[in-house]
Amino acid sequence: MATLTRTIDPVCDMEVDPETAIAVEYEGTKYYFCELVCAETFRDEPKRWAPPEHQHPA
Repeated sequence: MATLTRTIDPVCDMEVDPETAIAVEYEGTKYYFCELVCAETFRDEPKRWAPPEHQHPA
C-alpha cells in the first residue's frame, strides 16, 4: 500500500509526490521538484530557495 505523502516544490510552491518528483539533495536534506527547470533553478542558488528552517548562518 502506497503512502500518500506530498511535499512542496520550494521554487514554484507546487505540491509534488516524492515518489515521482525530481530529487535534489542539499546539505543533507532532500528537496523535491515538479520538473527539471525547478530543480536546476534550485541547484543554481540553493540558499535562495531552501526553506528558512533548513538554512544555516554563513
